[in-house]
Formats: sequence, C-alpha cells, structure tokens
Amino acid sequence: MPSIEEYGVEPIPDGLRTVRWRDLFAINFTFYLNPVMYVLGALAVVVGGLPLPWALAAMVLGQAIAFACLVPIAQAGVDYGLPGQVAMRASLGFWGARILSSPYRVVAATYWFAAQALAGALGLQAVIQAMSGRHVSLVPMALVLAAFHAVLAVLGFDVMRYVLRVVLPLSVALTGVLVALYLTSNDSRYDIGRVWRSPDQHLTWVGFATFVTVMCGASLTLVTNVADLCRYTPTRRDMRIGLVTSSLLAAAVTTFVGGYAAAATGKTNPFVAVVDLTTSKPLLVVVALAIVVQGIAANITNTYTAGLSLVNSIPSLGRFRATVVVAVAAVALSAFPSFVDHAQRWITHLGNVAAPLTGVVLADYLLVHRARIDVPALFDPSGRYRYVNGVNAAALGAVAVGVGVYYALPQAWLKIVWGLAVGAVAYLALRRLEAFLAEGRSAVPKTVVEP
Repeated sequence: MPSIEEYGVEPIPDGLRTVRWRDLFAINFTFYLNPVMYVLGALAVVVGGLPLPWALAAMVLGQAIAFACLVPIAQAGVDYGLPGQVAMRASLGFWGARILSSPYRVVAATYWFAAQALAGALGLQAVIQAMSGRHVSLVPMALVLAAFHAVLAVLGFDVMRYVLRVVLPLSVALTGVLVALYLTSNDSRYDIGRVWRSPDQHLTWVGFATFVTVMCGASLTLVTNVADLCRYTPTRRDMRIGLVTSSLLAAAVTTFVGGYAAAATGKTNPFVAVVDLTTSKPLLVVVALAIVVQGIAANITNTYTAGLSLVNSIPSLGRFRATVVVAVAAVALSAFPSFVDHAQRWITHLGNVAAPLTGVVLADYLLVHRARIDVPALFDPSGRYRYVNGVNAAALGAVAVGVGVYYALPQAWLKIVWGLAVGAVAYLALRRLEAFLAEGRSAVPKTVVEP
C-alpha cells in the first residue's frame, strides 16, 4: 500500500529508486491527458485556424522541442536523486534558485491547477445541464473539484504513483468513449473525412508557429521540476523512454480529441461539445467520470511539484506543509474563470520566462558543468554554487535578455526557439564577460606602500 512521502529536497537513496519507465510513462501520460490539453488542441484549430492534421503537427512538434530540452535537465533526478529545484542551484546559485526558479514554478503550477479545475468544471456543468436541465454555477463546482485533487496531491509521490496506475487505464478507456461518440455520430459535421479536411480552417505559418510556441512553452514550464518526476527512477534509459514516448503520444491524442470537436463544432472544450451527441444518461455519466479522472493526474503532479518548489524556498516548511500551502492557494485560484477563458494568453506569459530559463540551464549544465553536479555543494550556502552573494548574475541577466527578446518578436518568428537560443547564447556571453573582467582585476598590480 502507498504511504505518505517523507522525503523533501534531500536526495532519494539508491534503494528507493525503483520507478521504471512504465511507471514514469503512466505518470507523464496521464499528466498530459487532461482537459486543458484538449482545450489547447481545440484552440489550435479555432484560434490558430489550423486544419486538424496541421494542428496535430504543430502540437507534436512543440512537444518534441520541449522534451528535447527537458530530458537532459531531468538527468539530475536520475543521476543524483535530486528534485529539480535543488539541481537549479547549480545553474542559478544557492539563493538564485530559491528566489527565481522556485517562485516561478509555484506560480506556473498553481495556474495550471486552477485552469485544470475550471476546464473540468465547464465540462461537468454542461453534462449536468444535459442530464437534469438545471444550470449549475461554475465556480463552486470548480472549487469542489480542485479540493478533491488537492487532497490527493498532498499525500506525496508514492500515493501519486499508485493513484495514477489506476487512473491511466480509466483515462485511456474514457478517451476512447469520446472518440467513439465522434465517429458514430449522425451529425454530418463529425464525419471523419470532413473533420480531417477541416474546410473551415486554412493553414497559415503564423497559426502553425503560434501553436508550436504555445505547446512548447506550456511544457517548458516544467523546466525547474521535471527532475522531480525522475528522482525515483534508476536509469537514464528508463527516464528517456518514459518521458519522451508519453509526452509525444499524449500531445497527439489530446490534440486529436480536442481538435476533432473544434473542427466539427467550433467549440474549444470537447466535453462541452460532446454532450450534444448523446441523450443517454449512462454515457453522460461516463463523460462526467472522464472529466473528473483526467483532471486528477495533472493536478496531483502540479501540486506535488509546486510543494517541492516552495520547500526549496522555505525549507522549514517541510514537503507536507509546503504542499498544503500550495494546495490551498491553488484551490483559491480556481475561483477565477479567466484562467481558462484566456488560456493561450496566460500560457504565452509563462512560456516567456520558461524558454530563456531553459536555454540558460541547458547551456550551464551541458556546456559549462559538462552534465556534472557537486551534490554536497548544493546544500552549502558558501560552496561553489554561491557565485555572487548566492546568485549567478550571468544566469539571471541572460534570462532577462531572453524575456525581452521573446516579448519583442512576433509569433511568426517561432519565438519559443528564439527564447531558448537567446537565453543560452546570452548566458555563455555573460559568463565569458565575467571571466574577462575577473582576469582584468587579477592582472592589476597591487600598490605596495613603503614604510
């Protein structure tokens, strides 16, 4: 039976690192098989104007770019049993990680939590209205759903792994029910040939580039915490198979499900669209179950990783209390529907920081430190990762430069790639400048005062 997790930010002992690629696949696939991902797939069709095949291509490409960057960063979890926020100290500094990357992840994760709860509540609202004819208020339903997810998240990794093993087959089966409703519908708008052609949509480079950026930026918000999912995993091979296959498959499935309904009806939430396809109460109950189940995985992971981020900033809280604090805040944010109504805008803002931050961490970890971390120094405020007063100024400066470039560029420039590249190049340039200035200071002869 699963137990409440005892470990916080300290490394996981080798004897406990038994999570193989199948469990990691289950965790990550069920994390991405969620209502907000369906909404993003639908937005690629409705807002991006992409035909369904091109929506699939854009979202899968964005996911592939994201995980090409995230997999090397996740190695800190596999190699050392470290949570991501502690590993960030090697790149950002002992205090830099605690004042930049940890608060960023807390903000990102609580946003995702609230968006998941609200997207699920919108679907449940439509299902209940179809079954009973009564209109149910959105916010109270979102708060109840959020509270249920939060309780599960507080219990920790072992409970998360156990729950997700159960949720995965249910999520897959319930997704199959949604697709079956599409394919067996008598509504001509759902004809698979018509949907695949998407006659109301037209491919444009701006639309394609925008949703490559949206998908990639959404996943890169995991940069500071992707190692959290892997610190119980014993080998890099397990990590690579589990993360890459699950993330790409989930992006394809969710875009197909969300984009299919959008191409047929123009609606951006497939759970809202699907209630028009059946009057069968048992099927509507299955749809309601799908909404609840598929939100569980994402919000457990969001709250768990946000809790680890908060305990990195305030170690005295401990993992359990930090996760409770985050859970309470995330539930409260679920009362604001604009988080899902304007999902594309919020995700763009989160990706604005995530892309250059990822570029900086990749450049530092792979090129400067050669994929090695001095673990004891991560916990030493005066150790090698102190940099200047505990902050790697070059890293923070490079993130700031990348953020500015990201905001300045239009979507047609595939801004997520520019954010990654500018962050990495700016960091290496600032490191070189720091080294040059340090050499200059050391070369200045000291004046000797004669007695």
